Amino acid sequence: MRPTETEEQNGLQPPVRKHRRKADSDQMLGLRNILNIIFMLLALAGVVVYVWVDSTIGTYIVLTAMGIKMVECCLRMLR
Repeated sequence: MRPTETEEQNGLQPPVRKHRRKADSDQMLGLRNILNIIFMLLALAGVVVYVWVDSTIGTYIVLTAMGIKMVECCLRMLR
């Protein structure tokens, strides 16, 4: 049911929004999901190594995870 113009102007009904893309249309979704999984595993491993083993190596692991996350973000922007 579409609200009348007066109801929309008064703010009684929220405006109807039409989305341009569907979730299925993202061709890079599989690659982005894999990159996100790698990021989460590396970030967790980096924190564990940082706390329990060596802070320098842990820092390098976390920085590598951040680099992978930046690649995933660039892929999201390029879609």
